[in-house]
Amino acid sequence: MQIAFTGPRKLTKAQEGLIYKDFAYFISNHAADWHVGDAAGLDDFVRRAAACYNKTLTVYEVAGNQRWHFAERSKRMIDAIAPLPDSWLYAFPNKLCPEGCKPCKNPNGGGSGTWLTIAYAKYRGVQIYLFPQFQTKSGDKSWLPQWLQDEPETKQLSLFAE
Repeated sequence: MQIAFTGPRKLTKAQEGLIYKDFAYFISNHAADWHVGDAAGLDDFVRRAAACYNKTLTVYEVAGNQRWHFAERSKRMIDAIAPLPDSWLYAFPNKLCPEGCKPCKNPNGGGSGTWLTIAYAKYRGVQIYLFPQFQTKSGDKSWLPQWLQDEPETKQLSLFAE
């Protein structure tokens, strides 16, 4: 199993605590190789967690400081796992999907690298688990973009769910 991670570049202490619970309860139990970027926030959390859970970790580094460099890094990570069997993107969005963001070869994340990565993973056929970092109600998919609603490969897991 291959798991790539994407999420916000800044995490509050409360979000870190809830993400830690997701990792302890659900994520760390998988026999999987982990893939993550080199950014702050969730990427940093995953890099630290990989050491704690003794996971094989591949870190994808950004090759510049322009916005497109960051998108290229995320796409490179997804491209690395997409052809492999049992590949997943575990995404931790902290806001709703921006207007105009949709699965395609070059998605526009509207300033959200997390949603850009989710859209690209969907385009590449990678299975997706969502761990929203905002309040949702159990079973409510109204916050999902249309292209993720009613998709069997998209799962929503969160300790935030009511």
